[in-house]
Amino acid sequence: MSDFFVNQARQNRVFHAHNTTAGAVTVLSATCTGLVIENPWGSGKDLVIQNVSFVGSTLSTIREIGVACSATVSQAGSATTTAAVIHNGRNTGSDNTRGVGKAYSIATLPAAPVWLRPLGSARVTAAVDGLTAMIAEFDGSFIVTPGTFICLSTLTAAATGLCSVTWAEVDLPA
Repeated sequence: MSDFFVNQARQNRVFHAHNTTAGAVTVLSATCTGLVIENPWGSGKDLVIQNVSFVGSTLSTIREIGVACSATVSQAGSATTTAAVIHNGRNTGSDNTRGVGKAYSIATLPAAPVWLRPLGSARVTAAVDGLTAMIAEFDGSFIVTPGTFICLSTLTAAATGLCSVTWAEVDLPA
């Protein structure tokens, strides 16, 4: 972990979100399940992504899992949402020192996402155990600006598992 994220955590600016139960991560679509992190229009903050992870809980078909993002800025937020848990990096428990970022395990996104970065390919079947967590370390190299989102998606078939994202919330540059 970089000094940047340690310092942001000490200032109550780092957040972790995850789906609360293993859920289906859907194929790239505006109807999204798994985990969505949205930065609302007008938030006044950038969400600086540290990492994104997925670990499968139900082994089935071969599928590619990765990170997708909004292709355009939208003043309209996601609709038909189911909130996911957000924890502050300094405090324990949810709803402590909440930031501006929104986390959803289900959301109808303002527009279909586009593929950003692969996490990995689950090349195991129900007869073979051992899928470990797939993690994309961004370490601040991707920023979710106001009116945009980041989510986990698959390319070929839905995958069931646990998803998480860690980010820091920083003021917009002047």
